[in-house]
Formats: sequence, C-alpha cells, structure tokens
Amino acid sequence: MRKHNAAISIAALSLAAVAATSCGGSTSSQSSYDPNDTGDLTFDSNGQIVYEGVNLTMWSVTTGDDATTQDQIVGAFNELYDGMIHVEVTHTSRYDLEQLLNTTMQFDRQSAPDLLFNHGSRAAEYNQRGWILPVDDYFTRSGVSFDKQDFVPSLLEAVTLDGKAYGMPIDCHSAVVMMRTDILEKNGYEIPTNYAELVAICDDAAEKAAKNELWIRGENSQGYAATEWRKASTAEAYTAFPIAYGDMWVHEFVGYTAAVQNGAELIDDEGMPAWDSEQAATGLQLLRDWIHATPGSSNEHPLSKDYGSSYDVGESPFLTGNAIFKLQGPWVYAKDKSDFDNLLRNDGGSGNITTRSLSSLFAADPSSEDADKIKGEGHAIMLMSTVESLTKKCAATVFMDYMAYYSGIDWAKRGHLPAATSVSNSSAYREDPAYEEYIKYWGDPSDYVVFEPTVNYSYVDQYFKSALQKSLASDFLSTPVKSILHSEYEDCIAYIQLYS
Repeated sequence: MRKHNAAISIAALSLAAVAATSCGGSTSSQSSYDPNDTGDLTFDSNGQIVYEGVNLTMWSVTTGDDATTQDQIVGAFNELYDGMIHVEVTHTSRYDLEQLLNTTMQFDRQSAPDLLFNHGSRAAEYNQRGWILPVDDYFTRSGVSFDKQDFVPSLLEAVTLDGKAYGMPIDCHSAVVMMRTDILEKNGYEIPTNYAELVAICDDAAEKAAKNELWIRGENSQGYAATEWRKASTAEAYTAFPIAYGDMWVHEFVGYTAAVQNGAELIDDEGMPAWDSEQAATGLQLLRDWIHATPGSSNEHPLSKDYGSSYDVGESPFLTGNAIFKLQGPWVYAKDKSDFDNLLRNDGGSGNITTRSLSSLFAADPSSEDADKIKGEGHAIMLMSTVESLTKKCAATVFMDYMAYYSGIDWAKRGHLPAATSVSNSSAYREDPAYEEYIKYWGDPSDYVVFEPTVNYSYVDQYFKSALQKSLASDFLSTPVKSILHSEYEDCIAYIQLYS
C-alpha cells in the first residue's frame, strides 16, 4: 500500500427536473486552471503548499452503517490533518441525492458542497450540466500523485472524459449472495459455484420439501428452538432463493448481472443503450423463469415466490430457514453474522452462514468469457465546479488520495472493494482476517462491470430497469422478454432524441 510522504512539513502535508440539462446542449465545465496562477495558495520555505484551516464539505451517498464507517475514516483523516484540512460529511440516500443536487445547482449554488462522494458512472452527466471539474491539474499542483495505472481500468474510465479525470475512483461494490451452510450441509448440498449448480440445489430442495424430507432450522412460530432441526412445511412450495423486483439488489445489480453474464453490452460507443439484444434477453428470461418456471426453463420448480414489483423480500425467509439463499448488500454481512451469532449461539453461530459474489450464478453457460462478470457500481470523489479557491481544490486532492489509499480494509469490510490495485494486493489488506473469512469471496474488482461514461446514463438505466420489471411481472408473462426489451429500447432512444 502506498504511503504518504512523511517528510513534508506539518504545515504543508498533502485529498430529474433534470431532463433539459442532462440531455440538452452541453454545458460541460472546463478547467480554468492556469499553471502560472497561484491564486490564494501560500507556500512554505520549501515551496510546498501550506494548508491552514481549510474546510471542505462533502455530500455522500452512503447511509446507515456505511455512513458510520465512512465518518470514522474521514475522522481519522481530520485527526491526521488537524488544523490544516477538515472535511465535513453530509449523508443522503441514493434516491434523494440526485434531486437535492439538481435543485441546489439550479437555484442555490452557494449551498453546494465542495466534494461529492457518489457513483462514478454519473460523471458524464454531471460534467455536461457543469457541476464538476477535472482534477488532474490540481493533483499536479498539489504534488499528490494520481497514478492512473494503479486503478481498476473500468472504474477509472467511468470518471474519465476527453482524457481527463473528473474525480478519483475509491471503490466498487455490488449485491452478494448469503448462504445457509448449515442447511446445505444437513441436506447433502455443496456450495454452488455456477447457475446450473444453484438451480440443481433449489430444484432438489423443492422436491425434498414437497416429500417432507428437507431439513431446516431457524426462527419459527411452531415451538421449535432456533437451533432445532425440523422438516420444511409441505403446506406450500419451498422456494430456496426468493427475489423480488422491489429489492434494490435485483433492480440495481442482479438484472444487469444476468444480462452481462450472458454476453450483453449496456451501452454502445455513442453512449446509447445497447441492451436490446439476444444476450440481454437470455439473462432476463433466466430471471423470469426463476419466478415463473415453465416446461422450457432450466429450473423445474420456481426458485422464488412471485412477490411482485413493490415487495421487499427482507430477512425473514433466510432467518427462519424457509430459504437457503438471499440477496443482500455486502455491507450487511456484519449484521448477518451478528444475527446468527445470536440466533444459533449454541450451535456454531455465524459459522452457519457464508457469502459469495454474483459471479457465474446467472450465466446460462458457465464456461463463457462473460460468466464471471458482476454488474457493480464504483464510488468516486468528485470536485464541484462551485469551488473557487485554488487552496481548496488542492486540499481536495489530498483528501481524495487518502480515501483511495487509506480506507482500505475498513471500507472493504463494508463491501466496498478498493479501486486502487496496490491496496487490494497489499499484505496489510490480504492478511487481515476479514479478507480470508469473507472479503475474498466478493470477487476481483477487475470482474466488476460499471457503466462507461455517457451523458444518457439516467435514461439508459431507467428504461432497462423498466424492461426488467416488466420481464418479471406476472402481468406481462404473455409478452416475450425480447419484445419487452425492444419496446423499452425504442422508448429510451425516442426520449433521448427528444431532449438532445
């Protein structure tokens, strides 16, 4: 892991009312950087920038336990740079942040933050609206190295426009699968490594349950202790892996993952949707079959109940043993471990569960070159165009660098894998017990697929999610998945052209 230059003197240590703006004429922000203009910078006797009482504000898309962990990491930065640079973070959910940004940047720019911690795939949109600045020159000015060769290429590409970086990648993340290893082992199943193995387990579990032969345990209302094994009820079909479009994990990650693992592209070279394809249809058909099994599907039995588009499956089936698998954000794994340490504390605790990435679990052909792909998102820190102070801009690079290189294992424990390869390959990272226990099962950041830069991100994303929802909804079962994709694709193109 790269280290900061400890020799620098302490005073000089060196980090949708949207449519018209997002699809209209370019208002992309251009750097006003002048290498000969020192602005409000002050320097020490060695010619290095002096940071004294620099306050930076950052809006972050993290909430809940993620926000708590991020605050601890930022707090460590503030302690290290006490009296020099201080960062204050405001946390807002992903579903509220876009509207807040849009309103602020249109009507109340003086209240805008200095920095934005959000998904890097939005950089092209933000740049077109004139919201963010390229950061390369400010790294050069501050003397903080931005080694672009050290970052996962897809994560860096997401924030790179016309050869300039509009932010520094920090991490990548996706949904993961939690598994009840106790139920798998009790019934003679191995941990599945691909789609075929997963389907075989789920189908067999459904058949065993129907014959009153499937062993389960967990929370229940039938008088059994949580640790006591019992037979799954025959009153209704056993569905080992419940999913619902209402789960964020499905509409943000699994739908896309099923598409890309079967060879689909998300956008084309022009930044337009590319998911109107046989490959994407194969992936979404697999998910439709997951819930609505037919004689032609790979799975003989439904792997999930039809929960509908607005239902969140939640924790209950997994805790009760009425499911063997569940989708979840990796940042929830610590809570899951705690839950099972309590639930099964007299019989192995959290040793009864494990976690895996989505890799290969939705690929019809596990031998294909795309099978390991995981649709993910990458967080990046972006510099807002409202920042005028050159000292603040340079201080921002000091903070970006710290977050990329020093959040490391603590941020990875929350499910956010490092964007910097020197961090993920470092001994400090890989020798941490958490890495061996579960982080290594969340995949290689290089396998994560994020959106390439496009000013049409919001629309490409919105219409694909609509196609996914309709593909899973019982109201549309008579409409072929490919027809749904094509219809949403044409609507997406028409909408983009209307506002371009």
